Amino acid sequence: MTGAAVAIGGGGGFIGRAAAGALAGAPVVAFGREGLSERTCPEVHVLIWAGGGREGGEEALAEAHVAAPLRALAVAAARGARRVVYVSTGEVYGLQPVPFVEDAQRLGDTPYARAKIRGEDEVRAAAARLGLEAVIVRPGVVYGPGQRPGMLIPSLLAALRAGRRFACTPGEQTRDFIHVRDVARLLARCTERSAPAGVYNAGTGVESAVAMVVQALAWRLDRTDLVDLGALPYRGSEVMRYVLDPARAKERLGFVAQVALAGGLESVASSPEEQVGA
Repeated sequence: MTGAAVAIGGGGGFIGRAAAGALAGAPVVAFGREGLSERTCPEVHVLIWAGGGREGGEEALAEAHVAAPLRALAVAAARGARRVVYVSTGEVYGLQPVPFVEDAQRLGDTPYARAKIRGEDEVRAAAARLGLEAVIVRPGVVYGPGQRPGMLIPSLLAALRAGRRFACTPGEQTRDFIHVRDVARLLARCTERSAPAGVYNAGTGVESAVAMVVQALAWRLDRTDLVDLGALPYRGSEVMRYVLDPARAKERLGFVAQVALAGGLESVASSPEEQVGA
């Protein structure tokens, strides 16, 4: 390998793999649970942390979103890294007025949101101690070809393709759906020296009802008969409106999401049934 690399934690997963593709021409070292080491990456200039999923209890989530990125950050700093880009989630905002802006309180109260809030804080503190710049990216609901079941869209597609009924809530809640290709573009932009450090939403600024997305995909697969909207109740802590303000990323980074929801849904409905990690 020649030249310093961008190291990507979770580089074989859904977002990490897309980020690696968006860094065309740059040396990339993707790593997973084995961690980052001098053997795998002797010189680093940026660490992107996109590892970890939503599974497990508090301890497992803390390991995935706090302890593991801190270990990788320490190694990256020792290898010459100048910046860390930590992939968080828009779920950290929790229940509050929309659109969510980066300076709003972080009221997210799911185990995943709490782990990400702690991860944001500890990664930023560690970066400051080590003399690195820190960028926090908070994506909306990320989707795209190759996403594994667990999230709404891939779970729905898996059920419909298998001919199974899909039970869901009435779907009146709204979400800010952003295509993984757009998230990857933003992450790549955040690795550049000209990108100011700080916190950025990765969103479209568009609210879309969950029911509309479910029905649109069922129609594309000609399996509207399998969808049971309203079969499940809302969670007690359901966030009914969820949309991110994309202004800061546009103003400071020149980033605007490019994939419209209709085209993005078509891409996942027509893609092969390949699945990769989160």
